[in-house]
Amino acid sequence: MVSEMKNGVTDFGGDGPIVVLLHGFLSSSRYWSRVQPLLSAAGCRVIAVDLLGFGKALKPHDSEYSYDAHIAYIREMLATLHITQPFNLVGHSMGGLLAARLARDYADEVKTLALLHPPLYKDTLEVRSTLRGTGVHYRFLLDSRFRRIGWKLVQTTSPTIARHADAAREGSMKRVIEPAEIFEDLSLLTMPTFLLVGTRDRHTYVKNLDGRVMNKRIQIVIENLTHHSPRREPEYVARMILELIQNAGQ
Repeated sequence: MVSEMKNGVTDFGGDGPIVVLLHGFLSSSRYWSRVQPLLSAAGCRVIAVDLLGFGKALKPHDSEYSYDAHIAYIREMLATLHITQPFNLVGHSMGGLLAARLARDYADEVKTLALLHPPLYKDTLEVRSTLRGTGVHYRFLLDSRFRRIGWKLVQTTSPTIARHADAAREGSMKRVIEPAEIFEDLSLLTMPTFLLVGTRDRHTYVKNLDGRVMNKRIQIVIENLTHHSPRREPEYVARMILELIQNAGQ
């Protein structure tokens, strides 16, 4: 039985392994609409969470939308569902950054971790230069004093951009994406982890993996995929998540 809470957390029910889905920057839990049915059909209890400030989640004006704020909200939402056993955590893009940090800091709560196309930047300078080097539209949306108008227009034309608070957009960029702390978090993970990287995503991500000594708990898969494989290749993504869960149970 599907149960949607007022703060954008949806519990799709089921008696199998618990799978918690975290969406990416500017998106919402609806992003998972093509992956969730496949996981549910396999017997998983799927829970999709709207991140703080996005979709139907709370949008406090006084939040910094930092790692700590996001993770506290995720754990609070899961507590309302009385989740007491370790769960399988899946994060896409910025949701992958948050998932890695949550798994690092609360390792006893996370059984397996699937990171789908997280931003793999080595430092803040690389984040800023890469995003602004994407094109004049990115520079406008990030730096112009009229950027709020620009984001409103983008929101009306892009199916992956959800309703969100301006403070959530800017705070999450400044305090989650720009710090570029993912490689430190990856080095400290203790659970079986799957890291998916697409060759049709930003080339910086693949380049930053080249020659890097990685945590042996992490399985890195580089495929001919775009950043939005959960939307474009849901069967592949669901299969990899299910294989990770199954292998961890052996």
